[in-house]
Amino acid sequence: MRHPTPISRQAEGDTAAAPTATVSSEYLRLFAAGAEARGLDVEPIFTASGIDTAILGRRGARVGARKSVEVWKRTTKRLDDPLFGLTLFEHVPMGVMNLIDYLVISSANVGDGLGQVTRYAPLMGDAERLTLTVHGNEARFRFHNGNDVPYPIDMIVGVFLRRSRFFFGPEWTIKRVCFAHPPLGPRATYDRICQAPIFFHMPFTEVVFARELLALPLAGADPHLHTVLSAEAAALLAPLAPQPRPPSFIETVKRVLEQGIYERDLTLTRLADALGISARTLQRRLRAAGVTHRGLVRDVRQAVATRSLSSHASLGQIALSLGYSGPGAFQRAFKRWSGVTPGQVRRTRAAGQGAIAGRDR
Repeated sequence: MRHPTPISRQAEGDTAAAPTATVSSEYLRLFAAGAEARGLDVEPIFTASGIDTAILGRRGARVGARKSVEVWKRTTKRLDDPLFGLTLFEHVPMGVMNLIDYLVISSANVGDGLGQVTRYAPLMGDAERLTLTVHGNEARFRFHNGNDVPYPIDMIVGVFLRRSRFFFGPEWTIKRVCFAHPPLGPRATYDRICQAPIFFHMPFTEVVFARELLALPLAGADPHLHTVLSAEAAALLAPLAPQPRPPSFIETVKRVLEQGIYERDLTLTRLADALGISARTLQRRLRAAGVTHRGLVRDVRQAVATRSLSSHASLGQIALSLGYSGPGAFQRAFKRWSGVTPGQVRRTRAAGQGAIAGRDR
C-alpha cells in the first residue's frame, strides 16, 4: 500500500516557534472576538501579556508569537476552559478571516482551496504550519504546532472543521481527526466539533478525508476574483519572510525518503522514481555527494524517530508509523543508532522540562 505523495513541499515535523515568529492583528481580532463572546474583557489580558490593544485597529500589524501564547495561557485560565481554542469559532462570524476565506471560496476545487490555506496561513500567524499530503486513498491536512501549548493549534483545527463543512458543501465528509496531545476536556465537546472519529496521543495533529474529495468543485469558484485575491495575498506574504533557498539534492532525497517511511517503501527504485531520475543516475549522484542510500535511510529513520519521541504517541504507535514490526524492534534499532533507548530519551527530556518549569515558578 502506497502512502504519502506530497502536495505541500513543506517538511514534516513540529518545531519550536522561531524567536521571530509573529501573529497578525487579524489573528488577535479573531481571538478577541471569541473571548469577548464568552464575556471576557481582553484588554487587561493583552496588557499583561505585553500587547497594546490598539493593534486590533491596525490592519496588517504584527506582534511576537510568544506574546500571543501568553494571551492564550491567561485566557484559558481565566475562562477555566482548555478547549476555548477548539470551540472559538462557534462564537465568531464566518467572515472574520476574510481574505483567506475568499481565496478558498473562489478556488476551483477543494484541493486548490486547501492549497491556498497552506500557502497563506502565515498571514494570520507563522508559528504554526499547515501541510496537505495524499496517503494512498486518503488526504491529510496536517497541523504543525510551533508553540509550547496546544490551544493555538486547536483553534486552527476548529477553524478548519467548521469552515470546511460550510464552504465545501454536503458531499464533504471527514474520516477521522487526530490530535498529538491528550484530550484537554470533555469528549462530548470534541465529538460536537469534530463530527468524526477522534484519536489522541497521535504522532501528528491532522484531519483525514478521502482523496477523491480534493477534486470536489466549489460552488463559488471565480477565476477572475481568485487571481485578484491571490495577487493581494502574495503581496502581503512577501515581506514576512525571504524566499527560502532551493533545497540541496541530498535534502530533497531525505524529504522523499521520509515520505517513503510512511509509504513502507524505502527502496532505491521508489526513490529514483519519486525524484524523476534513473536508479543509476541516483547512485552516481549519491556517490558524488559522499553518501549512500543505506546511510541516508538510516539517518532519516533516526531523525523521524527522535522527533516522534517529542510527541505523545506511544512507542507502539511510533514503531508502526516507521514500519517496524513492533515496539521491541523499534527500541533495538534506536539503541543501535544512538546508544540509548527511546525511553531514556523521553525521561531525559521530561527531566529537563521539569527543571525549566521549576525555575519559572
